[in-house]
Amino acid sequence: MGMGLCVMMLGTAGSGKTSLCATFGKWLESDIKAKVAYINLDAGCAFTPYKPHFDIREMFTVEELMRKEKLGPNGAMIRAAELMEKNAGKIVNKIEKVNADFKLIDTPGQMEIFVFRPAGPQIAEALKEKAAAVAVYIIDPSLALTSTGLTVAVSLSIATQLRLGIPTTTVLNKADEVRGANIDRLLTDFSYLRSKVVKEKLGAMTDLALHYVEAIRTLSKATRLVKVSAKTCYGMEPLYDIVNESLCVCGDLT
Repeated sequence: MGMGLCVMMLGTAGSGKTSLCATFGKWLESDIKAKVAYINLDAGCAFTPYKPHFDIREMFTVEELMRKEKLGPNGAMIRAAELMEKNAGKIVNKIEKVNADFKLIDTPGQMEIFVFRPAGPQIAEALKEKAAAVAVYIIDPSLALTSTGLTVAVSLSIATQLRLGIPTTTVLNKADEVRGANIDRLLTDFSYLRSKVVKEKLGAMTDLALHYVEAIRTLSKATRLVKVSAKTCYGMEPLYDIVNESLCVCGDLT
């Protein structure tokens, strides 16, 4: 597989990026006998449930930056993002040197400091030039409890793909916690999604959400949402399938 397939795990804080990295990696190792490497790009984490083959904390940590530069937690995370941008070439070279079929890349807990600052796009672009790279955008079910919340969550996934410039597939983590949510229909029947958003009667927010619905309809056609559970290992095979499908030249993730 050459450099191997790089899979970036992305999502809002608490969505389960690190847990899904570990669970998906174990499944790849046990079920398809793949050689898996784990890459940790979160300088703020205290613990990883996997043994990283490259760990950004070898270069700097949020705790260290707080102490040395007298910064608060948020300031130190921003500083870590700046250092990641400055060292993007070195980081990609380290990732490149790891030999594996799959390289699972665990990104910072605060998604915005990676995706919406220069570091994430720079690293994604550099990886894409050297190997196949895809992103897995993880939705936390707490954001998908309402039609408006689900609309915003999927819009973030689309924004992530636009920012990083690599194929991005959307998964709903903690699927074992979702009960009675008609998410599949909401994401394939846009008239139904519009009607559910309108019924929530959120005033000005409704108009904004309807614009998001239109953006999703235009940019993603029908969004195929894979449901997974990092806790129970549910959905790992469909996740593997859609990650591979997302590499198709046409770029149609449906």
